[in-house]
Amino acid sequence: MSKPRPPRSGPHIWAPRPGMTRASQVEAIDRFADTLVAALHEHGPAGVGELRSLVGARYWGPGVFGAALRRGRDQGRVRRVGYRRYAAV
Repeated sequence: MSKPRPPRSGPHIWAPRPGMTRASQVEAIDRFADTLVAALHEHGPAGVGELRSLVGARYWGPGVFGAALRRGRDQGRVRRVGYRRYAAV
């Protein structure tokens, strides 16, 4: 029987490798956010499905696309322009 774990503090970010540190996770999410912003600048406003296809988010791992999109919005580099549609600022 395993012991219950104490609750985590801070956001839960998926790590592509078990040995990744919090700092490297944040850097990885920042790079993915940069990719989203670049795609939105190049192609204009896009829906979530289209944006996922443009950047190849299928291969990023679970939860990474959402985390990168949130990071872009939190940094003010991506804004919502409609229902599930986003544009670069």
